[in-house]
Amino acid sequence: MSLTLLIDADVLRYQLAFSNTKTFKFEDDDSATEITNPEKAKADLEGYIEDLCDTLGATDFLLPLSVSTNFRKSLYPDYKANRGGKPKPALWDAVDGYLKELYEDRIITREYLEGDDILGLLATAPAPKRCPGKRIVVSIDKDMQTLPCRLYNPQRPQLGTRTISQHEADLFWMKQALTGDTTDNYPGCKGIGPKNADLILNPLHEANSDADPNEHLGGLWIAVVSAYEAKGFSEGDALTQARLARILRHGDYNFKTNEVNLWKP
Repeated sequence: MSLTLLIDADVLRYQLAFSNTKTFKFEDDDSATEITNPEKAKADLEGYIEDLCDTLGATDFLLPLSVSTNFRKSLYPDYKANRGGKPKPALWDAVDGYLKELYEDRIITREYLEGDDILGLLATAPAPKRCPGKRIVVSIDKDMQTLPCRLYNPQRPQLGTRTISQHEADLFWMKQALTGDTTDNYPGCKGIGPKNADLILNPLHEANSDADPNEHLGGLWIAVVSAYEAKGFSEGDALTQARLARILRHGDYNFKTNEVNLWKP
């Protein structure tokens, strides 16, 4: 059966832009000089994808990319606002151009969605047209652990390809709803960090390890809401943060209307 790699192209674009740009400062000059190597960036792009396909035995690959509009900003205007004004890497446009020049037929974008969401929709759909066979998500992004999928982290190849169950994915997602994400600039439940989130959710996860996925998630959600209310927040606050933390899965997006079906407990 065919195997398609679902490659996190947003991360790849930044990695290649950064790794092929060197910054130099001279002792008698406060200004910095950047030297870029676009030819090597292009070669690295081709080599990276070829090596991945060889390593994982893939017959095809897709490259989801984010678009400028983002449905999460309508839920929480400060989502990723911490990135505003920060310049893109000097080679960003060049690498973006190479992606579209070399792999135009494998790039996928969708209105209002981040590349992560496209990865999630493709990974969790029963048999999407573009990749009806086996699929592996390739990403270094921790948020991919909120998806029930097969996941390969190219920075941790010793882990191999992990299979994340729905129970495990929902646990990680609910932890993100509690802790928030400073990278994406949503707060979660203020005052609850990773250790407290583990203390709140891990016992429930273990106690319901054999339960129906809906029952398992329901128990986690009750605990999340209780944690928010104990801190003086509402269930509505918890729901907004859970929606921000949720990478879209099969059924969360209407491909005909380009509308997101927001998660409801």
